[in-house]
Amino acid sequence: MDMERTDVLVDILRHLPPRSLAASRCVCTSWRATVDHHRLLRADLLPLSVDAVIWDNDTIDAPMLFARRSTARYITSRLDYLEEDPDYGMYAGEMRDYCNGLLLIQNDTVVNPATRQWAPLPWLPCACSPDGDCGRCHNNRYLAYDPTISPHYEVFFIPRIPCDVPDDMACTMEWPPSPYTMYVFSSKTECWEERSFMREGDAAGTIDDVKSHRKSDQNLYYAAYWQGSLYVPFRQIHGGFLLRINLSSDKYQVIELPKGGIRSLSRLGKSEKGVYCVLKNGRCTFQVWFLYESGGLIDWVLKNEINLEPAWREYFEKHIDEGPWISQSDDQKELLLKNDVNLKLVAEYNEAVEKDDFEWDSDDENVLSTAGWPKKYNPDNEAYETPLQLECLGFHPYKEIVLFHDHNSATVAYHLNSSKVRYLGEMEHYYSFIEISFPYAPCWTMDLPGSK
Repeated sequence: MDMERTDVLVDILRHLPPRSLAASRCVCTSWRATVDHHRLLRADLLPLSVDAVIWDNDTIDAPMLFARRSTARYITSRLDYLEEDPDYGMYAGEMRDYCNGLLLIQNDTVVNPATRQWAPLPWLPCACSPDGDCGRCHNNRYLAYDPTISPHYEVFFIPRIPCDVPDDMACTMEWPPSPYTMYVFSSKTECWEERSFMREGDAAGTIDDVKSHRKSDQNLYYAAYWQGSLYVPFRQIHGGFLLRINLSSDKYQVIELPKGGIRSLSRLGKSEKGVYCVLKNGRCTFQVWFLYESGGLIDWVLKNEINLEPAWREYFEKHIDEGPWISQSDDQKELLLKNDVNLKLVAEYNEAVEKDDFEWDSDDENVLSTAGWPKKYNPDNEAYETPLQLECLGFHPYKEIVLFHDHNSATVAYHLNSSKVRYLGEMEHYYSFIEISFPYAPCWTMDLPGSK
């Protein structure tokens, strides 16, 4: 490409919104080089760093934010602005999924907490109840969104095994079926459409083989979106599996989950190299598995066996100080909701994050090494100390780090490569049960399709 044409291209690209500009890098090598050489991409608008955990408890309260101090001054998880719309009435509902800065909440609304934009989805009746709204099917909806490629997102509704299959058919009918009919909302068309996905490889078994425990699939919030595929877990009586759904080819595969009991699947998630899974094997012991995919080979590889009991007993229970992350106060929430959001805040926000004095570096002097510590939990400690009960909060999407917390609110980041843990702070949840949580990376682009 000659210099004159390059100048014309640069001038055109400068006028593109951030997501469109990011998508233009995929056109060809010369376009990518032009964008990168002239530093045209406003990467500061895209979700590039994990700055918070956004979570819901088991009450009717709004989602909560546990975050860097700078993040808590600029972003709120409160969704009060939805109540101002007469179509929403009372509080919009609980979180159901998260993907690259966007939330999907229970009343089928996509929300960007950073920009406070929201887009309602049309109602989709389910076949499970006479009124078309059984409640259970709200847990079967999943977001697929990559802001570096397109401003558009998709929401997948994936039907579970039907409850009314006769016994004589359940023992012979394979599951998942092929084709597998799903319902997909696209922000491009602004409507739900049926899409049929053909299976590659074997089914998980017959319906009898994989029939769900009565409540085993009611809280399967945690899917993973990675390189154009959606990974959705199914937790069954005789072992779980996940669907790897290729969004571009309309095909899917069945992949067995790492072995464990019905309650062992703590969560699925995306991290630095792909899809990961945490299995909880005790009160404070976990296994972290990585889904290896290369050259047609797909297999789970055990990365770490984690016992966080020594870290808590020797350090966190006795030496907890104020951490670099805080729970957002009510005053901060109210103040933020009084101010409008505009892109002038972005530079100010990013500058504040840089000065926040928090890095994910495991070589920090305040990081505790667990290398060489026992991998198994010592149940004898329960005889004289309060039993520990730890949970996984999710994965850092860009680094091999897993977040954990105990029921007394202490929260840590565990580095998979070094087996080191770093204390983040106290995640105040007032002794209520944390029902759902997502590590949160803000997306500042203000072009949510269909937004209000």
